[in-house]
Amino acid sequence: MKIRINDAKIFVFIATILSIMAILPISRVNADVVNHLYEAELPVQTQSREERALVVREALKEIMVRVSGRNSASALALDETLVPSPTRFVQQFRYQKYGPNEVIPVAPDGAKPYTHKLWLLFSEEVLVSFLRQQALPVWGKTRPATLLWLVVDDQKQRILIGNNTPHPGRTYIEQHAHERGLPFRLPLLDLADQSKLQVTDVWGNFEDTILDASKRYQTESTLVGRVYLNFNKTWHTRWTLYSAGQRQDWEVNNSMTLDEAVKEGLSLTAEALSVRFAQVNTAETNAMLSLQVKNITNLKAYNQVVDYLQNLSMVSEVQAYQVNKDNVIFHISSHSGRLGVAQAIALGHVLVADDMLPVVVAGINTEAATNTSGPLQVDLIYKRVP
Repeated sequence: MKIRINDAKIFVFIATILSIMAILPISRVNADVVNHLYEAELPVQTQSREERALVVREALKEIMVRVSGRNSASALALDETLVPSPTRFVQQFRYQKYGPNEVIPVAPDGAKPYTHKLWLLFSEEVLVSFLRQQALPVWGKTRPATLLWLVVDDQKQRILIGNNTPHPGRTYIEQHAHERGLPFRLPLLDLADQSKLQVTDVWGNFEDTILDASKRYQTESTLVGRVYLNFNKTWHTRWTLYSAGQRQDWEVNNSMTLDEAVKEGLSLTAEALSVRFAQVNTAETNAMLSLQVKNITNLKAYNQVVDYLQNLSMVSEVQAYQVNKDNVIFHISSHSGRLGVAQAIALGHVLVADDMLPVVVAGINTEAATNTSGPLQVDLIYKRVP
């Protein structure tokens, strides 16, 4: 392998990267990911095998919907022909007592009170394979953050729910966002927010005002919810989702409780976002893509980019192919193809797309590139955000 050295610092940087690649595995980080996709926790009255089988099937409904992003996936868990034994999806489980400060769910009428909760960890490999066999998408751990402006009118007051608002609506949002694997954020409602919009702006869904106030939170999507209690004591909701310059509106009527109304709104939001960000892919094989990242000038920047790419759920392998003065070309293996990888990267804040032509110069290639010849085609080009 021939090496041309024009700068001692460049040589040290590249040599260090190559030496680390040779001896260390690529590590993962937990930034900007949903870590509980395959975990569930449900209350139980006993620790019997019979009850556990019922609870596992109920938990499997929640997990299949969360991982696929599709509400229709819940029916799969109930189909005893497709899933005769739901326990085959379980990797680990354990019973835990409720702590003294925990809220114990109320058992159905006539049933014994709950005493424990059953924690379940489902097998990612088994569940992903099953969903693909059913032609359903697999929504990875990297998901779009969504800012929620929610106004609740209970005929007594009209209140905008914020990050620290002592209101049941906030509890319901946190609970159901967790169940669906949605990284929701609530506004701070501090002086900066109050100077830009009021409750009436959200209630009237004044688009320009809301989107302007949302910029400071730097989320990929903004959800506006208006929930009100009707005179027949049922809850009605109007929802608007702003994402990627597009707007989607829907209504949900006659919810019996505020909890149910919030759950329906977040469920439909998850469905809408998953349609955009989760592709159906039944293939078990991975495709190899070339990805060039510019503005990598030191070891810290290199490690940041490698960790970020490796943390993308649809990426199974990351390999540095060519290390140059200020950019690195990676070979990545993915089952989601070019579009899936591009959409996943767009959710984060580490890399931004570069529309310029790829910069491929004579540099130091890794061992994977030493036996290749001819021009190198780059599928995706990005710049690292400083």
